[in-house]
Amino acid sequence: MTWQTERVDFNSLGTRCAGDLYLPESQDPVPGLVLGHSGVMVKEALAAFAPYFARAGFAALAIDYRTVGSSDGEPRGQDHPQRQVEDFRSAISYLQTRPEVDAERIGLWGVSIGGSVAVQAAVLDRRATCVVVQSPSVWDGWRYLERMLGRAEFRALRDHLDQDWQHRFDGEESARVPHLALEGETVKDSPDLAEALFPSYRNEKTLDSTEHMLTFAPEHLISRLAPTPLLMIANGGWDPYHALEEAQSAFAKAGEPKRLEVLPYDVLGLYTGPGLDEAMSMATDWFDRYLRQARRATATPTPTRESAAFITKENTHD
Repeated sequence: MTWQTERVDFNSLGTRCAGDLYLPESQDPVPGLVLGHSGVMVKEALAAFAPYFARAGFAALAIDYRTVGSSDGEPRGQDHPQRQVEDFRSAISYLQTRPEVDAERIGLWGVSIGGSVAVQAAVLDRRATCVVVQSPSVWDGWRYLERMLGRAEFRALRDHLDQDWQHRFDGEESARVPHLALEGETVKDSPDLAEALFPSYRNEKTLDSTEHMLTFAPEHLISRLAPTPLLMIANGGWDPYHALEEAQSAFAKAGEPKRLEVLPYDVLGLYTGPGLDEAMSMATDWFDRYLRQARRATATPTPTRESAAFITKENTHD
């Protein structure tokens, strides 16, 4: 199926957010998806994923969160998951204004921390009727950072946050720090490559972003997601940044219908083929089953004497 891409803007609680809307050619309204990227990455990076959905007949809106990429908002690069949840919900509202989109069939997809942001958005907003999480990472921010850094480095981080708070109390801005500092031959140059590929991307965030991460714990809400269908597609190879234990911990608390797929790829495996092809095939199949084809719940009419007559009617037998 062919599609076209449209650059759009939408309002998120008073701040302009930017998006790329991938629209398949169709005479009728199609199901819509909101796509969220990881951390302070940018929507242009989602061009690796969105065409899979457009080819499958879904309208896909890839968004930049507030303070990131082409969206407005200050301070720039503030990584604030709770506000990103709001941006997902604002994107749902925007999709519902588009005549090309079936307003009753909207799903959410997110990669890395964008996936757990999508889950929390769907917990709060029942207009989101299906969720897919790819390469899930952060489900309890405190636990995640403590595991990543180790206790000594984590304590040093908290000392820095205390100092940064005092600077902000004194009227200064929060310090700016790298958003990504990756270790390992296959990933260490990824931030530099991202800056080269995507002009609106900056590998930096405000230090107070870490405080927002520490208090972000959608694992403690995920039990409230059901009956919204949930698919998690996790990395089973070497991956310290999207830890399988994190995905398993959150998945265990989720209700049905749910599915966890662990694929044999490393940290970048679901961002590039063949892992990308495999993961996106699973995602489109999930959305096809639980978004496009799913029956919507309908209200039962108020009983009347006539409609309830069958209760007292004598059974007849041949």
